Amino acid sequence: MKTIKNISLLLLTIIVLASCEKNVIEYNSESTDIAEFQIHYFEPVAPAKNIFYMYQVKINDKLVTNSTTPLNSYNALPSGAVGLFFTAPVGEVNIKLYQSTDTNLVYDKNVTLQSGKQNVVVHDLQKPPIVFDTQFPFISERKSYYTDTIGYVKFYNLLYEAKEKPTSLTLQYQYQYILHPVYTEEDRDNGLIPEGKKVGDTTGDTKRSDWFNLGKPVAFGETTGWQEVPVKKSSYLAQGSANIYYRILVTSGGEVGVTMDAEGRLRARTTGTNNPMNTYSDYWSLTIGRRSHHFLSGTRNEAPGSAVRTFWAK
Repeated sequence: MKTIKNISLLLLTIIVLASCEKNVIEYNSESTDIAEFQIHYFEPVAPAKNIFYMYQVKINDKLVTNSTTPLNSYNALPSGAVGLFFTAPVGEVNIKLYQSTDTNLVYDKNVTLQSGKQNVVVHDLQKPPIVFDTQFPFISERKSYYTDTIGYVKFYNLLYEAKEKPTSLTLQYQYQYILHPVYTEEDRDNGLIPEGKKVGDTTGDTKRSDWFNLGKPVAFGETTGWQEVPVKKSSYLAQGSANIYYRILVTSGGEVGVTMDAEGRLRARTTGTNNPMNTYSDYWSLTIGRRSHHFLSGTRNEAPGSAVRTFWAK
């Protein structure tokens, strides 16, 4: 259903895009005086308009990208592959963003960065960014099952009620998955495979699991951290991936018929042409062993609307 955009979270050296100044930033990965970071742009704007693309980005007055690879709304830099980070000395770091032209400076803020990897989120051009720990190194569950292992999802609440008005809602991200997509060796051992079928064949059973909480409820500017999600792959032998289904509950600050329905599910305008108010639900493909950021962003109660934007972290 979705094409998941790649951003980076793993490499220890970043090669700044050749289209910019030919600066190569390298450092010793064991150093404790280097901060590694990605810049995310999540101001609630209409992404189709070029005026909302950052055509030039400077870090401590060093050009790191220009209009050839701009910082697009609801996106991130560095871009192009999983595993890229900008680097800077630990401490106060200056970020400048230029909108539409190389001279239209619209963002000039300092942020304090620590040693290690972090995600820097610009959500309001008048405010300093929010900094999230990337939680690296990634430690993976090593268990293996007949047709599933696990992936990881990290949910962020960056929802605005309207422009310049961050939401006051506390939100619980939930997921569910298809319980029995293929026949397994366990089915065979228990005599549960019907005649004419074999291990690895699809069952045709689309029954889903109960809803599970993905971490704890989060307020604006908070994240759940990395959470394990079962991936019951739909092909027994192929690389494992599966659709995971999501919904969002309002756990604090909600009003039935306004911000949530009678079941507590978030009501929000979509990013479609007419921006209808809908109960949020969606699905995304998750691959065994991979990690995906899920950013809820945009405006809940007016255009341009809101959506969950996802990026691979691994």
